[in-house]
Amino acid sequence: MRTKLTLLVSATALVLTALVTSSLAQLQPYRVSDREVAKLLDQIKKESDRFRKGLKDALNKSRFNSTEREADINAYVKDFEEQTKRLKDNFDAHRSTTGDVDAVLIRGARIDAFMSRYPLTPRAQGDWSALRGNLEVLASTYNVSWRWGGELGPVVSSLPYRITDKEVEAIIHRIENQSDTFRKSLDAALDKSRLDGTRREDDINSFVKEFYKETKQLHENFDNHKSTANDVRTVLDRAAQIDQFIARNRLRNDRDAQRDWAKLRTHLDELARVYSVSWRWRYE
Repeated sequence: MRTKLTLLVSATALVLTALVTSSLAQLQPYRVSDREVAKLLDQIKKESDRFRKGLKDALNKSRFNSTEREADINAYVKDFEEQTKRLKDNFDAHRSTTGDVDAVLIRGARIDAFMSRYPLTPRAQGDWSALRGNLEVLASTYNVSWRWGGELGPVVSSLPYRITDKEVEAIIHRIENQSDTFRKSLDAALDKSRLDGTRREDDINSFVKEFYKETKQLHENFDNHKSTANDVRTVLDRAAQIDQFIARNRLRNDRDAQRDWAKLRTHLDELARVYSVSWRWRYE
């Protein structure tokens, strides 16, 4: 009896293992084995290291040495390597997605546009060509539709901003921090004003709450590599409601609120420029 029970448990375990394995395979965003993907990612890492070294030597001997363009391409490469590492980490944790691959390819497209416009040494061009070939294999492996844009840059996807992810994230953090500072000074000003306990106080608190909500949504979309100019415009539209209130309702002892809002507006102007959003405050 015990033998039969043991056999039944073993058979059940095998069936469950097969089902789990089958389910995991269906959830994978790629159609090859994990070992093949891991080998490809390792190859991309090696090619990236080789390209970075060759690029550094080429730039040091070029007219771009110590120029803004050299800083640009170095930032592109750094951003590309960070996204490649993120993809590898997510793959190792069994949660890599086509979005991770798309993020890598978009960063690669920045480099590709630079290398197409400004040919450097044969070594640098050859190293990039080899790396680009592996990125095409990566796109195919994850079933991502992709083609390079040459001198025009990426054709399929493009970032909504022209600076590095770290710089964009720093701007968003400044907005969030300054928003907290402004909210505290606004609360203090409202408590001392004729608007305390009125519908107008409820209105401005509602405006600030909506602004916080949309700013958080922008940050989440940015973290997920899907922020757009529309996300930024929504944040700015909510900020415009606050701006109108501040301009129309002169609060007593509101120097701190006025100053803190002016500083927050400056950060929002920077955000609009970064995302190429045409924006002008109504009250200036």
